[in-house]
Amino acid sequence: MRQRRLASLVVIVLPWALYAQSANVRPVEIKGHFIGESIAELLSKEPEAQQKVNVCEQHPGNRTCDRLLAAVKSGQRAEVSTSSWMNFVLDRGKLVKLTTLVNEVSDAKADLTKKFGPRSSETAFPMQNAMGASWEDHLSVWETPAVHVTLREDNNPASQNHHFVLVVESRAEHAREHADAPNKPGRRM
Repeated sequence: MRQRRLASLVVIVLPWALYAQSANVRPVEIKGHFIGESIAELLSKEPEAQQKVNVCEQHPGNRTCDRLLAAVKSGQRAEVSTSSWMNFVLDRGKLVKLTTLVNEVSDAKADLTKKFGPRSSETAFPMQNAMGASWEDHLSVWETPAVHVTLREDNNPASQNHHFVLVVESRAEHAREHADAPNKPGRRM
């Protein structure tokens, strides 16, 4: 009898404990934004994105505006980019993914480790172009209960500016993208 009570107590307490754990996860700021911020918050910080919404509201018949207005007004999915090399994926009224170039190459990994803890993995990818030049790109991954973070280092010798591409996304967005991955021909990690 006592074991049954203990088992039912675990079943009742465990979901609450998991919720309490996830509720304590603080959002981490990346270039003034955080995963889970509302569309209104994002637009208040990104005048260029707000301007795109304003133009779409003035010209709602424009085909390129359909998704953006649907995201802003009814929480549907859309992407919006800015000229500062930032791309935002909006879904259900929230920011679910942020992609940006990182120019501070020497500090990028240290800064992300400070924000998200130790890397979950780092992988080197041998690359080669059509001319036969070879190099290695690197992919660093940080996984937390709230977000999935990747930092891809592009070392292509033909490129004038070696850079990092930073992707910060909700765990749900990461799972969604990877569930779709087998259906996308030519998708590279």
